[in-house]
Amino acid sequence: MNQPGKVVVIAGPSGSGKNSILEGVLSQFTQCERLVTATTREKRDGEVDGVDYYFFTKEQFLQEVEQGNIPEYWHAPETDRYYGTYLPDLEQKLTEGKTVIAHLQVEGLRFFRENYDALGIFIVPDSLDELRRRILHRQNMSNEELEERLKGAEKEMNDQAPEYDYVIVNKRDKLGEAISEVVDILRKEQYL
Repeated sequence: MNQPGKVVVIAGPSGSGKNSILEGVLSQFTQCERLVTATTREKRDGEVDGVDYYFFTKEQFLQEVEQGNIPEYWHAPETDRYYGTYLPDLEQKLTEGKTVIAHLQVEGLRFFRENYDALGIFIVPDSLDELRRRILHRQNMSNEELEERLKGAEKEMNDQAPEYDYVIVNKRDKLGEAISEVVDILRKEQYL
């Protein structure tokens, strides 16, 4: 009989490298799986429903919330999109004894900590200058957009990072070290 699974929440500002770290851990350990969240955003080319996200219309999403299938969610007012935890996906993976790695906002961490005794790991860059470089490398944006993004990231690091159990610094050109640190934490906390 499988042991019930566990939940890990990995978060950090855009450009911190959290997705690369998450992928690095997932590629090494078959007992780890990514939480597939629900969203109301349009499916992009190459995305697969149930693999990348569970794609719903806004009406379907809110109906799933009412039915209790999306117990935790957030709304991005600037895009009018919803994102949330899709309980059928989570429960299936936990029943299979998987370590479920969720990439969520801090509200999600609070939900998972309260309901699933989740472990929280927050990823930060080694400096705001490095974060600026990463963001600019990934996409073109105006100086105003960049400054707003950096201000938001700094606020996220100052306000949210303290709520997590661990903070990992993902240094420039040292992604492997950051992945190893996360793996070490997961082993120490008996998630692997």
